[in-house]
Amino acid sequence: MADQLPLLVFPQKRIVPPDPGRGFPPSKPHLPSRDKQILRIGGQLTALQQSFTQYHASLAGAVAGMEPETVLVMEIAGSVNDFKQAVEAAGLEWLGEWDLEDLEPDDEFYELNSKGQRADKPIQGRLFLSMGNQTGLQEMLSLWAQWSQGRSLPRGKGKWGDVFSQLRMIRRWGIEETLRETGMIERWQDFLDPINPDQPVTFQIELFYRRTAAKRQQNERAIRHLLENSGGRLLGDFIDMGEIAFHAVKAQLPARYIQQLLAEIDRPESEIDVQLFNFSGIMYFRPTGQSLSAADEDEGEPIEFIADQPDLPPVAALLDGAPLLMHDALKDRLLFDDPFELEGLYQPGERKHGTSMASLIVHGDLSHGQNEPLRRKVYCTPIMQPDPSSRDRDEHMPDEVFFEDRIHLAVRRMFEGAGDVPAQAPSVRVINLSICDPERPFIHTPSPWARLLDWLAWKYRVLFCVSAGNFLDPVTMGINHAAFSALPDAEKVQQTIKAMAATLSSRRLLSPAESLNAITVGALHNDESGNFQPRHRLDLMPEENGFSPAMRVGHGFRRSIKPEVLFPGGRQPYQTPIANHSTQYKFDRSKVAPGQQVAWDSAQQGDLSNALFTRGTSNATALATRSAARIYDMLTELRDQGGENLPESLMSVLMKALLIHGARQPENIKQQLGTALKNEGNSRTFKRVISRYIGYGAADIERVLACTEQRATVLGCGEIRENEVHEYAFPLPTGLSTQKLWRRLVVTLAWFSPINPDHRNLREAKLSLEPGGSNWGTGSLKLKRQDGDHNQVLRGTIQHEVLEGSKTIAAYQDGEMLLILVVCKKDATASLDEPIPYGLAVTLEVKEDINIPIYQQIHERIKPQVIVGQ
Repeated sequence: MADQLPLLVFPQKRIVPPDPGRGFPPSKPHLPSRDKQILRIGGQLTALQQSFTQYHASLAGAVAGMEPETVLVMEIAGSVNDFKQAVEAAGLEWLGEWDLEDLEPDDEFYELNSKGQRADKPIQGRLFLSMGNQTGLQEMLSLWAQWSQGRSLPRGKGKWGDVFSQLRMIRRWGIEETLRETGMIERWQDFLDPINPDQPVTFQIELFYRRTAAKRQQNERAIRHLLENSGGRLLGDFIDMGEIAFHAVKAQLPARYIQQLLAEIDRPESEIDVQLFNFSGIMYFRPTGQSLSAADEDEGEPIEFIADQPDLPPVAALLDGAPLLMHDALKDRLLFDDPFELEGLYQPGERKHGTSMASLIVHGDLSHGQNEPLRRKVYCTPIMQPDPSSRDRDEHMPDEVFFEDRIHLAVRRMFEGAGDVPAQAPSVRVINLSICDPERPFIHTPSPWARLLDWLAWKYRVLFCVSAGNFLDPVTMGINHAAFSALPDAEKVQQTIKAMAATLSSRRLLSPAESLNAITVGALHNDESGNFQPRHRLDLMPEENGFSPAMRVGHGFRRSIKPEVLFPGGRQPYQTPIANHSTQYKFDRSKVAPGQQVAWDSAQQGDLSNALFTRGTSNATALATRSAARIYDMLTELRDQGGENLPESLMSVLMKALLIHGARQPENIKQQLGTALKNEGNSRTFKRVISRYIGYGAADIERVLACTEQRATVLGCGEIRENEVHEYAFPLPTGLSTQKLWRRLVVTLAWFSPINPDHRNLREAKLSLEPGGSNWGTGSLKLKRQDGDHNQVLRGTIQHEVLEGSKTIAAYQDGEMLLILVVCKKDATASLDEPIPYGLAVTLEVKEDINIPIYQQIHERIKPQVIVGQ
């Protein structure tokens, strides 16, 4: 094994002037003529007026004294920037916007190529939302009339002309969005008991976030009134979180009113009698009280653990179910805090998910046998609890409780305390969330839960590791079991990939995995359990370094790379079909190998050493959190031995960068994805297809904890302001000059961004990596990007560049530097008021059998010489 050498640190950075750049003007699609727009949109506006008049009449009868308002939905082709001011100038209230991708072109709206001819590709657009009363609606209609006549629009309202010319559709927000898009109609059709009309039905109401407290309180009064009119009730107080623009409440209605809605659902909305479902202040109806982890009857087998009592303060936290504190694997290793008093609700054998996640964070996969437990305690707060109404008392979030509220309170308690209680774990730098909302797949815009994590990460400078979610439905192959069984392993993998690709719309990430500031973790299909007994089970992905067939996949918000990284999640077997002609393979829930061995709660009191095997992205996320804690210990050694350029306030962004820095997309998996999915239509953008499944690739934490003679990693970090450029000088080893050999440069930048929930981009700070003076390909090292699409890597809060070369390196003199620039620009804001924390990691390597002391030559040229022991 190569010698383990300490990491290096950039001694300083320079602040240099930004490159003004030229940029590229956005392309505009072909648009219909004004006369055609008048014909197209005129009819839509007439329907809009009629719909609002009918809504006005129905609401007046249901809520006396309330001025009717409506939410306008405007879908345009192309883009119109800074429309918010024009909306407000027209007397409407701005509610938001988001990008629309891959819209179907038609005879009037289509993209143009460089020659001005119709291009055969989808068009891009935007969706604008605004709230207006009768006065605001009339003002918009007046502007439309002026535009239709070719007249100039008043000062401050000119953007309306651009919108009218690009408008594809305008209508009221309605049941299509509030109920159909969230899947509530199908859910109620499938689960309601028609025999029991008095059965209480619970759900969550999410409201449009109004800009004034008076408007929000008015909507609260209206919802209370509409619920009471239908025999319903609130299950608790409204939640109002301005930092993430979240206003919601849990509610309940008798089933008869839901059944009435289902009977009327295909009628015009004005004919639906239950006015709650028509109320314009409601953005979405969503399910509530979701089960987050299933109970299981397996008890596991006892194994031995070495007693140890770490006494260092925690750097990792776990928000999950309650763990079995006295389990031999966890005793004296957790700092337990129970602010919601949930631990006492558990019975013996029910502390399962929290126990297994804590076990993985502390010990890793117990099958390995050689893992050292963490040197620090893990802070643990239960946020889930047993469901007394379910047969197996599955752990869940109760109907009346918001995910967002519990997590907010738990995190605030860590860093600030609550009331007379001081901060409980201010030393925490990474928080594990191996849970998600199975009823909230990511669609369009980040969920309130994801926005909450983004805000908390920024506020407290803490890293969240979040699971991508598991796909528990059967896998349906394109061939039957007899044919599949006869295939070589490589072709089995390709068939499984094709089956996954056929269900992408059902495999979306689960909230809050779309969080921009968090690291989202997917699962590698491997573990340390060795060969396993089939027991009528089979492996659908028999490939080294493969990804789990039970994993949910990206992309993230605005097609950012999600999940960013894959950690081992255990090999997930599937049940062997009874009939050879079957094409379906059911998810196997057994707790025997293969998988990762974890501590487990037993229903037998006194059994405190049981362990069994589990699998999934929850496990992978726990291992990512464990790795982050190990990275922190390495970084603190760096700081203790003279690394004054690594302040505590920047540890979490460095941990974020290093978790990704060792990742690579496995070549065999890229080849398998290409064979299975690459075609003429996606060949030019196939890097995006690869990242949908495996992100930046499989993590390799050992690579970022130490260097070798042929591999040197240098760290930097800082706080950067808008339009600043930080320049880092990376010494080029003299031994590489004029050499013809393989080399790899990996550069990773990670940061936390404040968020603006009013803006379609959400992320306020856009940081990027750039080579100084030349591009990667024309510099001395002559490198070429290997992993990741060059646009996609810029859309999140991690930019990870893997560059390789094998051509002859240009001649250069001793002392030549590779300049690496960190650039900060505003994104979803008019200006960045605070500096943005970031972490940077740069690694240069050659093959281990090359006799060039890369590390030593870089070390000698880093001045002053600041190093860290592992």
